[in-house]
Amino acid sequence: MLHSNSWIKLMGLLAASFMLAACVSSPSKKSSASMASVEPDWVINEPAKPGLVYGVGSAPVYVDKSKALKQAQDAARMSMVQKLKVTISGSLTQDIEETRRSGQQTELVKSVRSRIRSEIPNAELDNVEIVENYIDEKSKVAYSLVRLDRVRASSLLRQRIDELDQQAIDRANQVDTSLETLPQLQQLLPVLTFVEKRERLADQHQLVDENNRYPQKDDLLIEAEQRVASLLDQLVVRLEAQNQDGKILRSGLNEALTNLGLRISQNTADLTFRYSAELRLSEKSGRFIVFASGQVQIQDSDGRILSEFRKEAKGLSAISMQQAQFKAVKSLGRALGDELAASLLSKID
Repeated sequence: MLHSNSWIKLMGLLAASFMLAACVSSPSKKSSASMASVEPDWVINEPAKPGLVYGVGSAPVYVDKSKALKQAQDAARMSMVQKLKVTISGSLTQDIEETRRSGQQTELVKSVRSRIRSEIPNAELDNVEIVENYIDEKSKVAYSLVRLDRVRASSLLRQRIDELDQQAIDRANQVDTSLETLPQLQQLLPVLTFVEKRERLADQHQLVDENNRYPQKDDLLIEAEQRVASLLDQLVVRLEAQNQDGKILRSGLNEALTNLGLRISQNTADLTFRYSAELRLSEKSGRFIVFASGQVQIQDSDGRILSEFRKEAKGLSAISMQQAQFKAVKSLGRALGDELAASLLSKID
């Protein structure tokens, strides 16, 4: 049975393999492909050579031969990726040592990284080659043979990973550690973008590498990554209720935002959440329902508005209205945390 770390890693790598299939849709060496005039041996016997991985695909020819060849090439790439997936799965059953170094992360840090990850396009895989195509005119089937040089592909990925690592380290070195928390964080957040891009390439590297090696992080990169996470954890927030319902929600929001990893203070703060709230309570068929909506402004310590938004959350309970309200406030707190993550990434200069 796989250990928990290996299982998590396996799921991540399988996800990366699907991205890999999409990324090789535009191979770098199309021009080298030739059209066989007679049925080649690879249609039946797929080639096997050290350092290379092959894929053979086929597709029916209806009217458009070029379209059928394109479909056959796509099928060949998927076949090639499947072989890489099997290699990874087999390695993990031997309990490969976890090479990613990561500690506990607060929900705010996870939210920030998740948003960054969602905006990073799939990286293209180099060195995929369409070796040969063939159309069986009698049976109306198109075939394609593709090939990946694993040594060259892993080398190119390693170069790109090293470049991203250096960019992240350089960025961290340029930011003065004596700056206040928020200004320092503003300048350091690009480090996480470099790291997330690196993670995506590193997953691909492990897929194509002959020994399924995962590129380890340099200590300086880990230090830069942890510095950003530490600054996110140090953010101090002040809540300022603007109406009576807001005051009712205050303690619940305090708890919800604290659970996200934010520090709450009524004195000096990096960020101020000025909010008004509205509570709507109802009971239906023995179930208690609470809708909690909030109109929020996020301001920095100089009073500059960083973000304005409205969020609504719902809480349900079969026990009491109080429990329904607790659930609604907790959900609203998570929504505020998500919006803060978005503000840090896209609304702060």
